[in-house]
Amino acid sequence: SVYGQSVTFSAKVSATAPGAGTLSGTVQFQIDGVNFGSAVNLSGGSATSGTTKTIAVGNHTITAIYSGNANFNTGLGSVGQVVKKTNTTTSLNTSNSSIKTGRSVTFTATITVNSPGYGTPGSTVTFFNGSTALGTGTVSGGKATFSTSTLSIGTHTITAMYNGDSNFNGSSDNVLQTITRN
Repeated sequence: SVYGQSVTFSAKVSATAPGAGTLSGTVQFQIDGVNFGSAVNLSGGSATSGTTKTIAVGNHTITAIYSGNANFNTGLGSVGQVVKKTNTTTSLNTSNSSIKTGRSVTFTATITVNSPGYGTPGSTVTFFNGSTALGTGTVSGGKATFSTSTLSIGTHTITAMYNGDSNFNGSSDNVLQTITRN
């Protein structure tokens, strides 16, 4: 899965000896050894956990612990769950695509989380004029801005590069900015 994606876990409990009775009891799900929700009643030999969107990026062990009953011993099973960073999309806009030299222009980068991920990206956006870094803006509420009045006369390709963070991959976009004579 990716960070912020809804995840639900299911466990199937089966008897290894035929005719021993009806399976009943509960299953407690754990993520990395920590209980996830309350124990779930077994129904038809199966149990399903609640849903979560908050598993951190990384490798995790999901364990289902069967409580047992009068006829069956306890048991457990485990599976690995890999949570990857969520992809993002950056959209860059300019406050005015054609301005006169010496005037200020503001660039706004909007960072959105690609489905099925969820959450609010953090970190910074670096703004470039071609390959030259102009400065950075801090991402707040999914946006980062940068203003400048030092662009030379001509047409410039301005790029906003979202640098990503511990949960979200970086992305970029660019716009053309024209600076004309006064």
